[in-house]
Amino acid sequence: MPSFGEPKLKLNYSLATEKQAINNWFSNRNVPEKEDSKLLLASWNIANLGEQKRYDKDLKLIAHLMSRFDLIAVQEIKDNLDHLSEVVKYMGGKYDWIVNDTGGNNERLGFVYDSEKIKTGRLFAEIAIPEREFIRHDVVVSYEKRRKKMVEVYFQHEFTPFDRNPFIGTFEAGKVSFTLVNVHLYFGGFKNASNIEERAKYARRVLEILMLSKWANKRRKGKNTYDPNIILLGDMNVPKMDSSEAAFRALKKSGLEPQDFYTKTGGSNLSGNKTYDQMAITEGPIKNKLIDYDVFDFDAAIFAEKWAELVEEYGDKKAVSKFNSYVKFYISDHRPLWMQLDVS
Repeated sequence: MPSFGEPKLKLNYSLATEKQAINNWFSNRNVPEKEDSKLLLASWNIANLGEQKRYDKDLKLIAHLMSRFDLIAVQEIKDNLDHLSEVVKYMGGKYDWIVNDTGGNNERLGFVYDSEKIKTGRLFAEIAIPEREFIRHDVVVSYEKRRKKMVEVYFQHEFTPFDRNPFIGTFEAGKVSFTLVNVHLYFGGFKNASNIEERAKYARRVLEILMLSKWANKRRKGKNTYDPNIILLGDMNVPKMDSSEAAFRALKKSGLEPQDFYTKTGGSNLSGNKTYDQMAITEGPIKNKLIDYDVFDFDAAIFAEKWAELVEEYGDKKAVSKFNSYVKFYISDHRPLWMQLDVS
């Protein structure tokens, strides 16, 4: 994804005001407070972190939001780690971080965690599927042509290796150990694209999701698996949590249980209509530890003065895209997801 540029009219916001707005919105959205016997786990795609221009107070505001959680899987960390390092520093001395190396689009995946509450396990690795295990699967892609609904079937479409290898991290909180699989899966193209090349890219995305789902199901059952309590989280590029959506069907195919945050608060994009980001738990003991989950729509709380100014000048409808350009540049184009787990 290209970096978002700064709006022509710069926003000189008060950090203290925006921190308080976020605090108030956490209460409004019933995000739990931290507890010793509970784990607050989050996942957040922070647009072009380390590559996109941001100011020091932007990083402090991002840090303030992240510090509400115990453990955060972060996507879209770029090769330059300076901004991630600064964010974690602003979160406080007890927080630490781990990243993998760069993959597609020059991106890393990472974990930020409270080192006083979270212990790291002994397995940190990328998922690389051996060629002998590559799956073939019929992928049905729906699209429209001249307002007519069409279907294209990619028969026995073969998995192509991950564009960005998922990053495994093992952790322990309280009395519970678990494996997190941090992902930013291939986007490629839209299923409704007018040309066949773009639809083929969408089919590749579906195969990545299906391969990941099958991997998780296989590993949770394996006798030599390091920890079968597996949670997949991150930007899976699943546009819609609906059985009509091939990407969503692929995610659920091997027994994964994605959390339906959409019906609670909305999507993880700023428009609230897409469910690209997901948190999915495998069958087994870890599933019984889930207490609550949701998406945190921070964009509904921050920069209130700028929003009011834009509405007055352009009206509600036109103000949305102009306002979102500020949110994308200073913070991100994705909202974080969270879940609370019982670790007693």
